[in-house]
Parts: sequence; C-alpha cells; structure tokens
Amino acid sequence: MKTICSFCDTIISPGTPGDDRVSHGVCTSCYTKILTEHGFNLRKFLNLLDAPVFLVDGDANVLAANRLAAEAVRKPIGTTRKQLCGNVLECINAFLPEGCGKTSGCPDCTVRNSVNETYKYGTQITRRPAVITRQNGSAEETAHLLVSTQKDGGVVLLRLEFCAQV
Repeated sequence: MKTICSFCDTIISPGTPGDDRVSHGVCTSCYTKILTEHGFNLRKFLNLLDAPVFLVDGDANVLAANRLAAEAVRKPIGTTRKQLCGNVLECINAFLPEGCGKTSGCPDCTVRNSVNETYKYGTQITRRPAVITRQNGSAEETAHLLVSTQKDGGVVLLRLEFCAQV
C-alpha cells in the first residue's frame, strides 16, 4: 500500500508493485510545519515526558529531543538535531568510515530496527532490550537500553531507558 502525505502529496512510502491501494499520512516536513505554525511547543511537550525521548524520522534522524535525552547522551539538545541516532548515542559503528546505518553491525541494531519497524508498519514497541557499544572519549563502554517506539503522523517517538543491565 502506497502512503501519500495528505498535505503536500509527497510519497511517504512507495508500497509494493502491483498494489494500487493508497493510504494517507503526514510527511516529516509537513508535520514539522504543522507543529510550528499552530503554536504547539514541541520541546515543552517532550520535556513533560519522564524519560529520554527523541522524535525521529523513518531514517532514524533525530528531529527533536527532550532535556532528559540530552542529559542521557551528554550533549546539548541543539547538537542532536538532524543527526542519526547512532551518532547521537555515540555508537562505535557511527565512527567507522561507513557511518551509522551502513556498517556490518548495523543490521542487528535494535534501536534502528525498532524505529524502522514502527515507521514502516506502525508497530508500537515497548521496552525492547538493546545493548550498544558507545565511544566514551578514548574508551568504549557498553550501554544497556530499553527501547520503546510509537508512530505519530510521519515521525516516531523513540524512548530510551538507560539501565544497569537488560
């Protein structure tokens, strides 16, 4: 089934060949425009949430983050925008020449796979265990996460809970 933006007619998802069915949604660009033009303060809303939360697109690019997310990744909120999740989380694969999403380890990435699954199928994921290796200065550290995702329009709300173990 092809998905088309209800506002600008951009194809959000091309669907499969031979399937003439069409669904409508809101593309990332229009979603952002709707939020900003109607005075909705996205940052204020995200900061009301009690866990680190990122708003991401279907390619796992961070569109917005709350205060707790910025604290969890030890970065100012502004530096997380338009960055791939692996870069924001400082996954060791993001530092390789291929970059986040393109290394041999990326097909097994629970964060990326959860975002993609939710974006493509609308599947809500709740507290899926994940382990990533992060670059911490010159050392590597293991981060244990619980990943939750939920689709809203053309974006995915990604909630990350950092744990001692999963």
